[in-house]
Amino acid sequence: MKKKIPTKKNKKKSTLYGGLKRKLTKILKTAFLLLVLSCIGFSLIYYLNRNDNIKMNYSDINLYINSADNISSGKLQVNWKYLAAIDWVRNEKDFSKSNDKNVSELGQLFLEKNSKENRYTLLSLDTTLNNLSFSNSQKRKIYKYIKQLELIGLAPDNLELDSSYKKFINELSPKAIEVYNKFGILPSITISQAILESNWGKSELSVTANNLFGIKADSSWDGEIVKLTTSENYNDVIKASFRSYEDKTDSLDDYGAFMLSNKRYKENGVFNATLYIAQAQAIENAGYSTKKDISGNKIYADLLINLIKENDLQLLDNKVQGQK
Repeated sequence: MKKKIPTKKNKKKSTLYGGLKRKLTKILKTAFLLLVLSCIGFSLIYYLNRNDNIKMNYSDINLYINSADNISSGKLQVNWKYLAAIDWVRNEKDFSKSNDKNVSELGQLFLEKNSKENRYTLLSLDTTLNNLSFSNSQKRKIYKYIKQLELIGLAPDNLELDSSYKKFINELSPKAIEVYNKFGILPSITISQAILESNWGKSELSVTANNLFGIKADSSWDGEIVKLTTSENYNDVIKASFRSYEDKTDSLDDYGAFMLSNKRYKENGVFNATLYIAQAQAIENAGYSTKKDISGNKIYADLLINLIKENDLQLLDNKVQGQK
């Protein structure tokens, strides 16, 4: 058999195919390498983002809540979570550098005083960040940490969106804001009183009569009533008549009207208070409740204040006061 002798044309074709094959192999290798590097890069970014979370212990949270309240006293409610997120960035993720003095100084930057009218205005987060000369990158980080802080607080389980506590608060919040706009009672106070008086809407009075605030049916009330056993002072138990409502909305409306129509609340400074701590104390002083501890000390204001801090209800005050 005769051997086939490659022609010039076949040699050229073979060389062309070989070159294409080598180029294709090189391209595939490069593409594979880029794919591997991309996967590594995305994995690294995911890992860094997943671990770039703001971290606060109980003492840190208390510091920011109390410092924000101290600077807000007699003024308007500063948002403690704004302060924490800013410090997490400017102190390079080290809360050990924070103390009441420098946190309060930061909080003061959110308050602008109008000397002529002798009143304060709450500055927005954007305005304050601009005044602090933060870069766009820093601003983005601060907003990210604020989002993470939604689930961080003194009672984190209560802040979960699917918790019964958060659902109860969310249900009442829109109407509580209306009550504030109409009567001047802070949303944090309205909701904390509803929580305390109705046991998160689970009390017999709340379930049977939609009475969230334990308001009794006195001679001025011409609506429906319900008679139930209740406790007074530390452990006294009595039978009393309470107001009955068609729904919770009616209960909230009547609560605001009840407070406004009883002069003892105005006389004790309830409607002059701009901070929940002062308003809670004024309500206690006005005699809304006779709750006492075993030693006979009045505890109603403390109970409200603790509920507000645990559930971040003061942030609602910040929201509505910032809209004024």
